[in-house]
Amino acid sequence: MNILVTGGAGYIGSNMVRMLLARGHTPIVLDSLEYGHKQAIPEAVPLIVGNVKDKETLEPIFAKQKIDAVIHFAGYLMVEESVREPIKYMRNNVIYPVTLLNVMREHKVDKIIFSSSAAVYGNPQKVPIPEDHLKNPTSPYGLSKWCFEELLRVFNKDTGVRSISLRYFNACGASLDGANGEDHNPETHIIPVAIRAALGKQKEFLLYGTDYPTRDGSCLRDYIHIEDLAEAHLLALDALGNGHKTDVYNLATGEGTTNKEVVAAVKKETGTNFAVRETGRRAGDPHSLVADPRKFKKEFGWEPKYSDIHSIVSSAAKWHRSHPNGYKT
Repeated sequence: MNILVTGGAGYIGSNMVRMLLARGHTPIVLDSLEYGHKQAIPEAVPLIVGNVKDKETLEPIFAKQKIDAVIHFAGYLMVEESVREPIKYMRNNVIYPVTLLNVMREHKVDKIIFSSSAAVYGNPQKVPIPEDHLKNPTSPYGLSKWCFEELLRVFNKDTGVRSISLRYFNACGASLDGANGEDHNPETHIIPVAIRAALGKQKEFLLYGTDYPTRDGSCLRDYIHIEDLAEAHLLALDALGNGHKTDVYNLATGEGTTNKEVVAAVKKETGTNFAVRETGRRAGDPHSLVADPRKFKKEFGWEPKYSDIHSIVSSAAKWHRSHPNGYKT
């Protein structure tokens, strides 16, 4: 299939592009390069620099490339920034992609996979979290993801465009072939930040919040390797091709790791006892996000292969060692 991958030059998107290629699909990347990296995409893959809000950019793609389906990764993703700039997040993550949906409808493209987030749940009332749990996002980022999920449901009823929304818990790690890793500016994700501290790229690691109601007082998260994540997208893509209805799934392991445990894993993997400074909570962070992933596992026969914390940290550390300046190396 010809697959339009929005945000395909980003961390998760670029790994998805490589896996699509490996499985015989033809990916076409649309990315603004605001946060993505041209170097992350194989040279053989077409890259259109632009935004999903611009119909004049989208129209030629759909007209010339005969798009069969869309995987929508494009969006802002920093929780703390969304608290400071909520309108920026709602505009970019909810309003702008409506243009994409309308162009899909006009060109009779009826399949889209949406990169959603566990942030839709906020602070959960029960853990592990099932898909039908109360939605109470604690950040505009989480709210924007939930809003777009609901918009996709409405769009499906109105137009017949079917979607599968995948609520990631914490996507992490680096591709097993060493080609793709995490290179954000600024970097806010715990594993690459801790690895930067271990490699001497920053003088200390800041641990945000040690008074949460978790087993060691630090935030509890469910980590999923980007290779397992991409494999799940391929299964979802095949399902939509076979007529699967619009639905939403958690995409995670069901196992939680605290921030302190992540730091310990990075120290062990790198053999570096880097400085850690405990500080206050970060705005918008729920204390515990651990999924109940049984729905996706049961329906799609999916099992994560690389998502234990030590495999994740090992792959990420390997990539950062070989890319000390990110994709500029």
